[in-house]
Amino acid sequence: MNIKIYKRLVLNRTSFLTIVLFCLVFMNKLPAEESNLTLNILNLEKPGVLYLTICNNAAGFENSVENEIEEASCLNERNEIDPKNLSEINGILPNGEYAIAVFVDVNGNKKIDKNFLGIPKEQYGFSNNAMGRMSAPTFEQAKFNVKGPTTHSILLRTGIPK
Repeated sequence: MNIKIYKRLVLNRTSFLTIVLFCLVFMNKLPAEESNLTLNILNLEKPGVLYLTICNNAAGFENSVENEIEEASCLNERNEIDPKNLSEINGILPNGEYAIAVFVDVNGNKKIDKNFLGIPKEQYGFSNNAMGRMSAPTFEQAKFNVKGPTTHSILLRTGIPK
């Protein structure tokens, strides 16, 4: 085989593989279907700042809940909230599984206050109204599916759930 023909075949093969790889990477980035999520926050006792974390994976959810940090893989929002004017919170998310954690910061210190035993003194809640045993629930306990218009209610609690 002539060297020129061999080089041309190698270049064509490399170009072809590059084009295929490019298509695989960027065709996968097409926008996902999105749905409207409506959250109803129930049992709000006092006005404050609602801290809302929506995660689509277990690692992000459990890290954000256990360590009380804003996880990069999660959507984190803060909104002023008042029991007199509370209606609902609306957002648009790609279809998929999510878990939500919320708490209401009444005193403005940007964290959930706990007593000396680690029991929350400010209101908090999770999707599916899930509760763990002496801890936050897992992603599996709190996850729910968003596909099409979805309404989800979260019951706020204080202290240990009864």
